[in-house]
Amino acid sequence: MIMKQNRDGPPARQQARRQNLMRCLRQLMERGYDPRWDVHELGRKEITRLVHDWRSSGLCHRTIANRLVDLRWLAGKVGRLDRIPSNRALGIPSQGNVMKRDEDRARELDYAVLRKLEVHAQLVTELRREFGLRCAEAAKFQHGYATRESREPDRIRLAASWCKGGRPREIFITTDRQRDLLNRVCRHQNARPGGPAGPRSMIPVHMTFRDYLSEYNRACYAVGVPGDELRHAWAQERFETITGFPPPLAGGPDYGHLPETGRSRWDEAEKILRLELGIAAERKDSIGRYIGRKSQV
Repeated sequence: MIMKQNRDGPPARQQARRQNLMRCLRQLMERGYDPRWDVHELGRKEITRLVHDWRSSGLCHRTIANRLVDLRWLAGKVGRLDRIPSNRALGIPSQGNVMKRDEDRARELDYAVLRKLEVHAQLVTELRREFGLRCAEAAKFQHGYATRESREPDRIRLAASWCKGGRPREIFITTDRQRDLLNRVCRHQNARPGGPAGPRSMIPVHMTFRDYLSEYNRACYAVGVPGDELRHAWAQERFETITGFPPPLAGGPDYGHLPETGRSRWDEAEKILRLELGIAAERKDSIGRYIGRKSQV
């Protein structure tokens, strides 16, 4: 009920928060809490027990800190935020003290699982994997605009209104999988009923963007289709295409171990990835989440 009444953030963030909080509640039930336990009693005891269990299962500090963000959100909604200990009190180091290399979040797409989704949801998911799009960008994708408005025939263009931060961008078409996908998206959008021809996205004509994203995320979660992990997989593949070697998170060499030519290729790949992923210029360390930190040896 609390999550239904407080829809903070985009639909994908709401879905992730719900999954995390439900996992925490199940964990407390496994510890012997009554299924009717009232979240208005959330406090230091529950948080300490959860963190202890997470540490025991081998979760890294960064993952634990991320889970606590949602628990603090819940505590704030039920007036218990002052009962939640700080990360320092729980023995969780600041982000600067967490190990330099992020965990590998890339996951490949299981096409047998993908076929359990509706056709439009399959195409949205493939757009995310083949072009590194965010969920909202794939849902708003219009083939006519993306291909006709591109300055070059070997790339697609994303409209500002589709993109996070209103930053339009272009992404190169480099594989036959991408070309095949674009052809299938074109056929799907041109065949859709619902009025005169015009701009068409992947969102069914009878649904709003918000409602569609919520339904899409629920469907993906139900069958086990990855989320942002697909974007990570695309970034790692794109990095290797540009440089000729995999990134550290995919088993490749550290920046500091590369010869001068390898470092130059890494630097170039980093610039291209920042543009094609649509990452703001001020977020200098974000690329490391996808490919691994640029460590000096």
